[in-house]
Amino acid sequence: MSLDDLTRLVTDPAIEFRPEVRWWLAEGLHTDETLLREVDTAHRLGFGGMEFLAMDEAGIDHARYGWGSEEWTHDSHVVVEETTRRNMAVSFTSGTNWANANLPTITPDHPAAAQELDVVTEDLGPAGSRSGLLPRVDLDAEAPTTQLPGHRGKVTEQHLVAVVAARVLEATTLDLQSVVDLTDQVRDETLEWRAPEDGPWRLFVLWMHGTGQTASPSASVNYTVNYLDRDGVEAVIDYWTSVVLTPELREQISRNPRVQMYMDSLELSTYGAGGLFWGRTFAEEFRARRGYDITVWLPFLLRSVPFMAVSTTYHYDVRDEHRVTVEKVRFDYVRTLTDLYIENMLRPFATFLHDNGIGLRSEISYGLPFELTRPGPEVDGIETESLEFGAQIDAYRLMAGPAHLFGKQYSSETGATTRNHILDHRFYDQIIATQLAAGITKTVLHGWASTAGAEGVTQWPGHEGMWSRFSERFDTRQPAAEFYPLWNKALGRYQAVLRQGTPRVDVGILRTDHFTDNTSGLALVDSEGRRIPDEDAYGRRWMRDRQNHWWQDLGMQDAGWTYEFFDGSLLLREEVSFTGGLVQPDGPGYQALIVYQETLDADVAAELLQWARQGLKLVIVNGARELKWLVAGQHTTHHRAAARTPGLDGRDEELAQTMAHLRALPTVAEVDDPAHALQALRDLGLSGRAEFATDNHSVLGHLREDGDLLHLYLYHFLYETGEPTTVEVALPGTAAAHRIDAWTGDIRPHHGVRHEAGRTIVTVTLAPGETALLTLDRAAPQPTGSDPVTAEPLQEISQWTIAVESWDAGDLEVISEDRGLGYETREERPTTAITRLDAGHGPLRPWNDLPEVGPEVSGVGEYTTTFTLDQAPVAGTRYVLDLGSTAGALGCVQVNQGAVKGFDTSCPQVDVTGDLQPGQNRVTVRVSSSLNNRLLARGYYDAVPDVMAFFVGGNETQKTTAHGHGLLGPVRLLREATTDATTEATTS
Repeated sequence: MSLDDLTRLVTDPAIEFRPEVRWWLAEGLHTDETLLREVDTAHRLGFGGMEFLAMDEAGIDHARYGWGSEEWTHDSHVVVEETTRRNMAVSFTSGTNWANANLPTITPDHPAAAQELDVVTEDLGPAGSRSGLLPRVDLDAEAPTTQLPGHRGKVTEQHLVAVVAARVLEATTLDLQSVVDLTDQVRDETLEWRAPEDGPWRLFVLWMHGTGQTASPSASVNYTVNYLDRDGVEAVIDYWTSVVLTPELREQISRNPRVQMYMDSLELSTYGAGGLFWGRTFAEEFRARRGYDITVWLPFLLRSVPFMAVSTTYHYDVRDEHRVTVEKVRFDYVRTLTDLYIENMLRPFATFLHDNGIGLRSEISYGLPFELTRPGPEVDGIETESLEFGAQIDAYRLMAGPAHLFGKQYSSETGATTRNHILDHRFYDQIIATQLAAGITKTVLHGWASTAGAEGVTQWPGHEGMWSRFSERFDTRQPAAEFYPLWNKALGRYQAVLRQGTPRVDVGILRTDHFTDNTSGLALVDSEGRRIPDEDAYGRRWMRDRQNHWWQDLGMQDAGWTYEFFDGSLLLREEVSFTGGLVQPDGPGYQALIVYQETLDADVAAELLQWARQGLKLVIVNGARELKWLVAGQHTTHHRAAARTPGLDGRDEELAQTMAHLRALPTVAEVDDPAHALQALRDLGLSGRAEFATDNHSVLGHLREDGDLLHLYLYHFLYETGEPTTVEVALPGTAAAHRIDAWTGDIRPHHGVRHEAGRTIVTVTLAPGETALLTLDRAAPQPTGSDPVTAEPLQEISQWTIAVESWDAGDLEVISEDRGLGYETREERPTTAITRLDAGHGPLRPWNDLPEVGPEVSGVGEYTTTFTLDQAPVAGTRYVLDLGSTAGALGCVQVNQGAVKGFDTSCPQVDVTGDLQPGQNRVTVRVSSSLNNRLLARGYYDAVPDVMAFFVGGNETQKTTAHGHGLLGPVRLLREATTDATTEATTS
């Protein structure tokens, strides 16, 4: 790409670079009129695609409108057709709602349904005996409730898997050496057995049965499918082939190159006492892959999982001398789960989808005890999310590794919070800014809903779709929607530029995790039980309080070095290479790798040794501490890196020998404190590709290399607590530097450049929360340096005419549809009544402090004024209108008859150079608000459960206060003199 190509790219970024939305449909209730209006509106507002799914809607006939019904199928076809007609992307989900793949064509007893391993126990005293039928699982007993979607339906069949006995040392401690497999002694589900005399014994009777987990809404009953045996994916493929993918739908898909299937985080439940995911082939697959029988180890795998895999608690343990052995078996179990998830679900499903012109995008692994990154190569797009990971940079780094290693689109489900309609727009901009710093270049906003919904239950501001206790809605109910076209175009420019070329990441960190803490973003209660608002947690805690979760030392980050994580086994894939001193040179191009966890696969270690002999730089880090489970305050410390293999493979000594060979090589360093890792990398002769001249605690960066162009993204992430900061960034090569204005598409020379020792050093000053996008052109002939430019204030504009368009509930519109099927579909659509409140002329103040407006108003404020420029703008000088503060709100600016321009919600400055004229200049600023104040006044939050209280069975409702919306200022006209000016402009 040349600089001219870049200019064309950012002038008007193509639709495929724009953010997309997750659309929560009211099952199949929406009329064609509503569906067409929503797709057209999303397109008009600048969104690039829509992912749609069914959500429960109260007060309607689920058999008529639920997932799988004729109405749902019809609506799906309409959505695909209308998005395709507008060149928008469209995504299905693999079942109703979002939580898992599910089907209406199976029962819990079907082999295609999700299976679990359950247990019933019997206790026997010393020399105690038992005979007769083995105890069975009481499938009619009330199932425990879980925090995950669905409940257990009627399960009728169970199949005996194994009978194992063990001597009990203490209540939950078993004698490992006593365990005996009695399965071969069972006859017709009966067992006669006498326990040895050396203490109390426990008999474990293990049964496989369907989990029975349901999914709604559905025209019948949907059950979660089996992710481990091929039966599950084959049933999914059969259903989509025979029911969903009609000839008409296939025709639409063939016309749209951006159709995807989306698989969300894996919210699968088990309800029995065993807590183990299972399948009819699991034991056989385990034996074939791991080389031993799992049966005698089953008591040590039994677990409870209150919420997601991270909350796993094992029921039984062993004496200390056997603990490592049991940990190895537990690893082998989850490793096998991951193998089967890849081979029996993702891989065949992706093949089927590709054969039908559909890509596969997935939040791989997390939620279940699957390794987080190993499935990355199997999908077309890897997705993370802001809610469960609290929008933390280290969390986004967790899956950046496989995305960048294998050239996958890295996306994020963005904007789900526990503070519906409360937060200012800047909150969401900061989430997106953090994501961009990790290489996430596709934003899928969570989410979108039509304001129209079922009669009798839909109230202003409209049908919610997703539960009101979760998420945000980026649709026309928001006053900010007026400015979404400008916002989407700006985000499209960022995403367009940061998809060019290849990522350049300095360090790859080997990290294996089957129990990733995807609840860290829900650690919203402090040690004294007080609720922490999302905006405080995200803005003031965790990464913004010098605390990264996984790689906790901040030395590399402070120095501008970039790094990301991946499971070491990915290095063994044939697509991955080490060439020219770089790991995957056509991908992230890691200059070095870090090993820090206590376990390391022996084959991975052997590969590292081979590469290190060819020049790979490797740092072995002992003593690293990482997050295990934030809500519980649990961490893991790896005292000695690569001390043993993770599984029960008998290769610990082989690993030790390999590590000894590695430690002896000159390209390998070892440190006993993560704080020394950066210096070790430098001692190996490395420097960061976008290294800071001096440490900076406020800035994150991400770099792309695109031929002769380098695209550098910078972000001041301390948006609540920081001060303006200046950072000097050194990049390879001698280049001319350019700054991209994401809000206008203008590309201008960047001032603050020098060249030293074959590197280009750019100086950038950022306000808290501000981002910058620069392109360095290494093909530019004889690039020259320049000094940084300081903006000079020319005038403060303090007096404004103020009016606020106040939003409140309007009339209900009824929408009806008769498709000739013998019934009429009716929706209610709340409208918004807008009242203009004139607040006179005067200084800027929050709406709360304007007597004509007050604390109950939400909507859009309009501010107008004039100022005088005595002489023509000086050539070579840049003029900027600095709005000061807009209370974190989206908005726009127009000067005279110039273009309407948007602005960064953290640093609301607008380039007005081409809009000024000698004499009087008219300025119009429009600023939106959230719906917080109006909904608070209407009592909306009195009926919205606080999600954190909901998780623990409480009944507290959401708490908020009136916010100070509006243009707050101070508004100043600034001048940046970039050349010697012969004529000065003065203002009055």
